[in-house]
Amino acid sequence: MSNRYKILIADDREDNLGLLREWLSSQDYYVRCARDGREALDIARNDHPDLVLVDKVMPEVDGLIVTRELKREDPTVPVIVLTGREDTRRAAIFEDSGADDLIMKPFQYEEVETRVRTMLKKREVFRALEQANDELRRANERMSRLIQFDDKTGLYNFRFFMERLHEEFKRARRYGNRLTLAMFDIDHFKAVNDRCGHPAGDRVLKQFGEIMVHSSRETDLIARYGGEEFVALLPQTTAVHGQRLAERIRRVTESYRFHGSDDPGPVIRITVSAGVATYPLNDRIGRPEDLVQAADAALYRAKAAGRNRTHLDQHSLVAAR
Repeated sequence: MSNRYKILIADDREDNLGLLREWLSSQDYYVRCARDGREALDIARNDHPDLVLVDKVMPEVDGLIVTRELKREDPTVPVIVLTGREDTRRAAIFEDSGADDLIMKPFQYEEVETRVRTMLKKREVFRALEQANDELRRANERMSRLIQFDDKTGLYNFRFFMERLHEEFKRARRYGNRLTLAMFDIDHFKAVNDRCGHPAGDRVLKQFGEIMVHSSRETDLIARYGGEEFVALLPQTTAVHGQRLAERIRRVTESYRFHGSDDPGPVIRITVSAGVATYPLNDRIGRPEDLVQAADAALYRAKAAGRNRTHLDQHSLVAAR
């Protein structure tokens, strides 16, 4: 054991306090002392000791109250209660206060040393568990992001989009709501990568994703479908409103000055094509995959017609009129 351990001793009797302080300081522990319960709580809250030794009987705020408070605030800090050998309620101390151990008066050096070392080892176990829990929490957070989000754009990824698509499709079918899907494809994106490099292309993808998010509603789900394709899932939205959103995104994209790096450099110009389909306006859509296929077919027609435009799925368009 080394002086990296901080030990707090609380006892209103100077002889007990001095004896314990001398013994523990000689073992290179950093020792702080309190002469009543209130002072002990103040020191513990500010200095965060690794171990607390507290006398059971003290004026105003006794050792059991101190122990209960410390355990309530941080259950991992070991607390040893100091009590007399004549104390007939020693067994009840653990239940009443949550103390970890007892040391009997008058003190025996070997007993103090053994119990202090045991409790500090317990503290090490708690620290190791805390660290392991923190690492597990961070790993779970990273895993959650990998499962839900696309690493290049920060948008939801394909997997999460498909999960939500199936959920929203079931909800729309059950309650008779409309569900619209808009699919986007950046026109001639390969040329951006070839001319400016893949890092610049990745920045363009991210900036386009930001345009989609800023142009949509909070209830809309924006995701990267794959490559240079993106989707907007629009619950309780008609094909006409989906077309308006797609056109808004298309116009903003057309006029936006994209940058491939943080440094001032050549402006990158892109355009985007979009296809929109709606369930149940298109009665040929019976599954979530059919909605994707209908929007994708409309997107294909937009690109075939010259790109930089939005096309509605024909069957959704007929039903929308």
